[in-house]
Amino acid sequence: MQPELCYDARLPDKAKFVVIVFLVRECAGGRSFMGENLSKLSPVTYGLAVICFFLPFVTFSCQGQRVASISGIELATGSSVQQPQMFGPAQTRREPPNSWAVLALLCAVAGTAFGFILKKRGGVALSALAGVGGLLSLVALKSQIDNEVLTQSGGMIQVNYGLGFYLVLILFLTALGLNGYWVARARGSPASPVNGAGKPGDRFCTQCGSRNAAADLFCKECGTKFA
Repeated sequence: MQPELCYDARLPDKAKFVVIVFLVRECAGGRSFMGENLSKLSPVTYGLAVICFFLPFVTFSCQGQRVASISGIELATGSSVQQPQMFGPAQTRREPPNSWAVLALLCAVAGTAFGFILKKRGGVALSALAGVGGLLSLVALKSQIDNEVLTQSGGMIQVNYGLGFYLVLILFLTALGLNGYWVARARGSPASPVNGAGKPGDRFCTQCGSRNAAADLFCKECGTKFA
């Protein structure tokens, strides 16, 4: 939201000038501030994906009655499933960790770490690879569960994927898009100054290649913080 210029018309001219200069500086710095926040969206997105693993991922039902509901973290660490029997009480079976769920969770954790720790182009590329790995792992996870349930139950058990699964899928797509955008932008930036001729001592952003003044703390183009 842009700040509104609201001041009393009875203020002295000098006070009005100070207010206007302050607002202009805030607006000029807003671009760098927004860019800095955008550069932090990727690790935050992966962090949210990790949290969503604690939500229900898969629900199993038989003839309209829910049999079991498993979260993403349970798929990744192993869980106990109640199996209904034709006669007698349900039996509890311990399911081992699903390798695809483990890989998807590791990709989310790795994407978070790469985004916060590695600020250069290599870190962005690794974050993008984490998004690709997470997406492929979720697709493989869904395919494996569908095939196993169909084979073992003969169609008696229905599988529904819960909010956690789809949220993680969307967050992986979002993180992949963000990192893919930065990688493509960095590769398309020429090694020479992108902002035209500058002054001696100007610094160049390692993310987008833009020229910045030596005194700048953040890139004016993408908001990356200078070391």
